[in-house]
Amino acid sequence: MHDDMLGDYPLKDTRAQVMLENAMKLAQAKGRSQRDVAASLGYKTSVVLSHMTVGRVPIPVDRAVHIAKELGMPADAFLLAVLEQRFPDIDFNKLFNVTYSSGRTVARLEAVAGCSLEDLPPETRAILEEVVAARNPRRRWLAPAELATMELIRSLRPDSSMDGLSDEDRQAIEQVLRR
Repeated sequence: MHDDMLGDYPLKDTRAQVMLENAMKLAQAKGRSQRDVAASLGYKTSVVLSHMTVGRVPIPVDRAVHIAKELGMPADAFLLAVLEQRFPDIDFNKLFNVTYSSGRTVARLEAVAGCSLEDLPPETRAILEEVVAARNPRRRWLAPAELATMELIRSLRPDSSMDGLSDEDRQAIEQVLRR
């Protein structure tokens, strides 16, 4: 059980809550509102989905597969996470012979992935290793909000990913943004 079990967010940081929160963030990054997702799941308002996403209320077991499919999550992994959330005294991993690595950070990453890190495709693991090895990851990796800007630059200057921007382009961008 979590230390804040009696607080407003008793299910915060459960695997199911983390998976749902990340899936909702991805859906929103793709232009879907929480209200749209809630409506597609058959909810009259988005409040209940919001409460599930932040860990305020439990995710219904009978809706887990539908929610997973709607948000593009692995249905089996999400259902297992929801069962763990709803019945924390039962060791479903042991019961179903599912293994996950230990450690809070690894557990959080596995919750986001919906599987053991070992089960990720080799290319994905290689990128994770690059991120971990980077001394200044913010300089190397883009935040989701920065993607549209970089896509615009790459569409206007296709060679920028290989050659970078010219001094003239950098100065022009700087002038426009300082206005």
